[in-house]
Order: sequence, then C-alpha cells, then structure tokens
Amino acid sequence: MHRSSGRRRPRPVATAAVSAAALGLMRIDDTVGPDTDPALKGLVVVFNATPQTTTRTVAGTAGAAYVLDPAQAGGSDPVVKTSSHSAANGTFTVPARTVAVFRTS
Repeated sequence: MHRSSGRRRPRPVATAAVSAAALGLMRIDDTVGPDTDPALKGLVVVFNATPQTTTRTVAGTAGAAYVLDPAQAGGSDPVVKTSSHSAANGTFTVPARTVAVFRTS
C-alpha cells in the first residue's frame, strides 16, 4: 500500500529463524498517514503453530495496554482466552496452535 492511501500498513515482526515456519507476528498501527480508526490505535496478531506456549517481545508495544480482541475474549474458545500481553516489557504470550489478536485503543 502507498502511504497516501490512509490505511494501516501491516509489518511483519522479525522472529528467530528456527521458529519462522511455526510462528508469525504482525503489528498494524496508525503511526503513518491519517488516523483511519480513531477508536483503535493498533493490533498485534500472533500465529503460534508450535506445539507449546510461546512468549515473544514485540518492539514498540511496551507501555501500551494491548488486550485480546473482544471477539476472542468473549468467544467460546477457552484456550485463546489465556493469551496475554505484558505492558511492562512488551511481551505477548500465546498458547500452542493458537492465533490471537490483540488490540490497543
């Protein structure tokens, strides 16, 4: 997308090479261009295809209050509800074989 499009730009987050096939992270925010959604400042999506819970640090998320998206927090999957973000150090923890969407407003 072009910067002038006014849309959020997804950015892949670098992870260790050994986990590249089983773990994906994506951060989407309103830091470039016009604010496309005043109620939402950003999203982090964690794709954990590994057989164990994983914790990863995402640059730029420390100090922000990321919470599990309401669709997942209010959904019927008890496993995804254990996903969390630590504002103290910018880490996201997601259970095995789970995709979790976090948002900050």
